[in-house]
Amino acid sequence: MTRNDPDVSQSGTAFGVTLRSLRRAARLTLEGLSEASGVSVRALGDLERGRSRGPQRRTVDALAAALELDGGQRERLQRLADAGRGRGGPTTPPHLLRTVADFTGRERELADLEALATTAGSRAAVLFGPGGQGKTTLAAEAVRRLAGHFPDGCVGVRLHGMSESPLPATEALVLVLTALGHPPDRIPVDLAAREAVYRSTLASRRALIVLDDAADEERTRPLLPDAEGSFVLVTSRRPLAGLEGVRRIRLGGLSGRESATLLQRILGAPRTDGQSEAIARLTELCGHLPLALRIVGNRLSSRPGWTPSRLADQLGDEERRLSGLVAGDLAVRSALALSYGQLTVPHRLLLRRLALLPGPDTGPGLAAVLTGEDVWTTEDSLDVLVDRGLLEEPAPGRYGLHDLVRLFAREQLDEEETRSVGLRMADWLLRSASAAGRWFEAPGAPEPWPGEVPAFAPASADEAEAWLTAERPHWVGALPLMFEAGRHREILHTSRTLYWFSDRWDQWPEWQSLFSYGARSAAALGDRAAEAHQFNCLAWAHSFSYQYEQAEQLAERALALATEAGDVGQQAWAWAYLTGARMNLERPAEAEQAAENAIRLFEATGDTTGKAVAQRARGSALREAGRPEEALAIHRALLGARAGDVPDLDNYMRAILQHETALDLLALRRWPEAAEAYRAVTVPATHKGIDHLQARALSGLATALEHCGDLAEAHTHYTRAHALYTALGDTTSAAQTAAAIERTRPADAARHPRSTATR
Repeated sequence: MTRNDPDVSQSGTAFGVTLRSLRRAARLTLEGLSEASGVSVRALGDLERGRSRGPQRRTVDALAAALELDGGQRERLQRLADAGRGRGGPTTPPHLLRTVADFTGRERELADLEALATTAGSRAAVLFGPGGQGKTTLAAEAVRRLAGHFPDGCVGVRLHGMSESPLPATEALVLVLTALGHPPDRIPVDLAAREAVYRSTLASRRALIVLDDAADEERTRPLLPDAEGSFVLVTSRRPLAGLEGVRRIRLGGLSGRESATLLQRILGAPRTDGQSEAIARLTELCGHLPLALRIVGNRLSSRPGWTPSRLADQLGDEERRLSGLVAGDLAVRSALALSYGQLTVPHRLLLRRLALLPGPDTGPGLAAVLTGEDVWTTEDSLDVLVDRGLLEEPAPGRYGLHDLVRLFAREQLDEEETRSVGLRMADWLLRSASAAGRWFEAPGAPEPWPGEVPAFAPASADEAEAWLTAERPHWVGALPLMFEAGRHREILHTSRTLYWFSDRWDQWPEWQSLFSYGARSAAALGDRAAEAHQFNCLAWAHSFSYQYEQAEQLAERALALATEAGDVGQQAWAWAYLTGARMNLERPAEAEQAAENAIRLFEATGDTTGKAVAQRARGSALREAGRPEEALAIHRALLGARAGDVPDLDNYMRAILQHETALDLLALRRWPEAAEAYRAVTVPATHKGIDHLQARALSGLATALEHCGDLAEAHTHYTRAHALYTALGDTTSAAQTAAAIERTRPADAARHPRSTATR
């Protein structure tokens, strides 16, 4: 870069040009300003020509009063004066851009910036993201790496976008032009004329301009080039979507490995060796936010006696975490407060109340319940929060808070309002879940209860299922709020309407929470029959989690409650669940007796669905007791009968009976028939996700094929079954299939002659 006068600092010249512009805008001569401010004409001339350093505060105050400047103009003039006295100017030559020796990660972003800055046709990029992500640090590192591509120099300007008085474009142009060596006395006063001079200057050079902390499009657009040659890099908490012809790079958190590496570089090997677990925990508590990680590293560096584990324990308390993420003038809370302070009142309210959500993300429907606004207005507000870097959008139409932003929003909620809106949210969630669950209920399901805010009303089973799946963490998370408020009837109502839907996603761990709260609510209401029903549901849920001992205990509790209440139907279901638990606990004789009890009681109540379930279970118990012929006869007979009037149950029961029949044939060592029967097993589409039935069918088919001597196909199905068992958490079955995989590897086929098929 070149300068007209080596004795004139860039910052001092910028102050002078700005002062002259303000004087002319006020239509004052040097003499007039001198008279109004009390500053001598000679001193004013030296200031405007950049021949003196930045004036003292009292001089700036006198000039600001004489020029009748508003608060923002006064602050900006004072900043330039401070810079002139060596307090850190807004312009920065390339060798003064503050890089850090422990810079970590961001290789993809740096590669993208290099490609943009060195590619013909690219003139500007916006590096945006939430506060604390290290945008300025990354920009400094980019300048360090790219400086060789820009022989006419690099200039950095702080636009103070997050302050109460962001730098206007007209003043920023002065700073850049003076830094590029443009004669100060030739900088026009008019904004349009300044833009023209700026663009013509950039067109004849190859320079890199960094505009740090841009507030908005209006203050940034005049600083963009309109010709190739120079490149402008903008950092901002917002994407500045209104700017034309720029590329945007969103900056998110570091990866887990990058976060750990950054802490290790800050602390050094002696402090981190053998501390990998504690370091990993610290990175999680920091949410992989670079600012938080640097604060943690600096805190540990300043306390040699502290271990990473100690600080992790301290930050583990959510109530203290933001207070703990402070090191000197670095503070996560302060960074978030800057963004929060620039929001409108409705946007602040939405951000605060999003902290009430039990789950990690949500759609605009539930967010609208929190604010009382309509869905379309709420969706627009959510997008604003995304643009401001306070909200993340992990998937289209789904919005979530970063962990540290959630803690900040919760603090603001506690300071500015009560959490009574949380109960309204919980009420809406359970009523919506009940309305969705009715699409899968048997005839006669209870109607949803009315409420202050209309509940979500799905128009189809597919829409209902999509909502129940997407909002699962929320409606389950609403249960403790409703229980604490004594809303036991509503909890029980929700549990009943989701009873049959639970069959479609039988592996969800949340069923245990739902039915547990259902049982506690029924007990609080003194309804023993309802309590028995909920304990039966709990027994079912524990069975699908392979917790058979707990399932047996819960079914026994249900049986006792149902007997006390005189509820024969729930007694029957309790015996049915005892059948399954005892059979999985390898007590087939007791399981058969339990099944006979269930069949007898189901017949007494006319429950054909329950009777079919119990008959199927009795057949399974007979097979496990060494009577597979009887089991096969029962299961084949049931294949031709209807399971009852529950939607989709016939298809599901048919798949189970097909599987049971195949198991019976395996027990009878009728291998080819068993393989054929297994190929007929199809899990209906109404039962979603990774289903244990699929895994069992695959391993059963593989077993039959292995005994038929088809080791290659058996190996394929064992492998698929092992993957499903592993995903389901069924470690016992996973270990068994792993052994079978080794046994049937193609390389071992020569050691398994086909004669073994008759074993």
